[in-house]
Amino acid sequence: MPAEELVRMTGIAKRFGDVLALDHVDFGITGGKVHALLGENGAGKTTLMNVLYGLYRADEGRVEIKGKEMAIRTPRDALRHRIAMVHQHFRLVSNFTSFENILLGTGRGLKFEARAQREKVESIAREYGLSVDLDAKVKALPVGAQQRVEILKVLARDPLVLILDEPTSSLTPQEADVLLGAIKKLAMNGLGVVFITHKVREVMSIADEITVLNGGRVAGRLQVSESGEKRLVELMMGGRGAPPLLQAGPTPARTSAAQGEPALVLTSVSVGSGKGASAVEEVDLAVRHGEILGVAGVSGNGQRELAEAIMCVRRAGSGSIKLDGIELTRLNTKQVISMGVGYIPEDRMGDGILPSMTIAENIVLGREHSPSFSDRFALNRKAMGAAALRGVEDYNIKTTSVEAHAGVLSGGNVQKILIARAFLTQCKFLVAHNPTRGLDIAATDHVLRSLVKQKEGGAGVLLISEDLDELMAVSDRICVLFKGQVMGVVEAGSYDKYEIGAMMAGKKKEASAS
Repeated sequence: MPAEELVRMTGIAKRFGDVLALDHVDFGITGGKVHALLGENGAGKTTLMNVLYGLYRADEGRVEIKGKEMAIRTPRDALRHRIAMVHQHFRLVSNFTSFENILLGTGRGLKFEARAQREKVESIAREYGLSVDLDAKVKALPVGAQQRVEILKVLARDPLVLILDEPTSSLTPQEADVLLGAIKKLAMNGLGVVFITHKVREVMSIADEITVLNGGRVAGRLQVSESGEKRLVELMMGGRGAPPLLQAGPTPARTSAAQGEPALVLTSVSVGSGKGASAVEEVDLAVRHGEILGVAGVSGNGQRELAEAIMCVRRAGSGSIKLDGIELTRLNTKQVISMGVGYIPEDRMGDGILPSMTIAENIVLGREHSPSFSDRFALNRKAMGAAALRGVEDYNIKTTSVEAHAGVLSGGNVQKILIARAFLTQCKFLVAHNPTRGLDIAATDHVLRSLVKQKEGGAGVLLISEDLDELMAVSDRICVLFKGQVMGVVEAGSYDKYEIGAMMAGKKKEASAS
């Protein structure tokens, strides 16, 4: 029998102020198929699905469900029409158990109803390989298990359409494989699945149909059988061509890093989490000049605390952190920066910029008192403006003037300010935490190349990222953190994403035979 079209969106337009986020988009969802919604960050993918789920109201266009036009004004309306969405950022009550979260909003509070619902959830979990401890509190669960709770929560409501927004972004490769297998099985059982992503390789492995968005418009509609990675990247980028770094796969083994002297050396470093426990425990690590050391791990496993301890944003509880033999633990952040250390923090809005200051002031922030930008008496505004203009041009920061306030920029453009600041000069050492978050493919490629350029200039680079493909593309070695401990270090040329994934889940790397 021919597959049934469950949802048809026609001419959907959505504006946020002067920005046209969706420009009369057409989109359909068919039962029994996985429809990938592919595009760069900011292309309009999540916005389109937020319209379908009732979180946003379209300014123009219509939505039909099984051929009948419907008004979906709220998520309650969407759920009533059996349309469910699992968001990229989980919406769970951390102090509730998994099962209590699944029950929320169902109205099934009586014991006999809850018992029947539990049996149903357990059956769904078994069928799709989505096992989870239903009696454990969500805050005690790892990220992968929390996502399974989110999916079980919506599957327990018998949806016809399931929307998954960037579902693999925080998973280990093993967890991602389990999830992709479950998604395929859901589609085989008749659900219409929308898979929102910017990862081309995942699309090729799971999708039946693909819609590519670019700048809020449909750039292409394809069957997976008639597409390829290169074609999809071209559509995402508007025909600008595929940048090779992330498309080429893992880099071959390198020998240059082995020749460099140690730049940063951490010895038995422990860092508190601020909640009475250690976020980083007894870490020993060394990064050489002329080396990119990648740090892999699921978010929340001590990466932020480690970066902030190196930059003296927070104090290490114990241990030693030395840069070229100089102890950093007794210094402050300004002193560390003055030693030639660049920093791209994880929280771009909270830690990265001063919103009330200009773009120019933010780009030179931390180096404003260097001889390049000031004398003993005053700042050299002309030199600051010229440096900022180079940063704006190099990283395509969307602004009318370097004198505009940084706080009015979009998140992606704020990220580019942090990048421009970090690469303002050749660093002695660079700490980069999720430097490409929120950037499109072209900007990501430019950043990765800039990291390699810093390395080739003799800098040691600590690259912390949750994107394993990114780490494998440019790192000379990858260190894996789990609950603040080093599970192992893997050399370029012997990267195995499943070995790294196992370490991300807590399995220590086996020592090689001597």
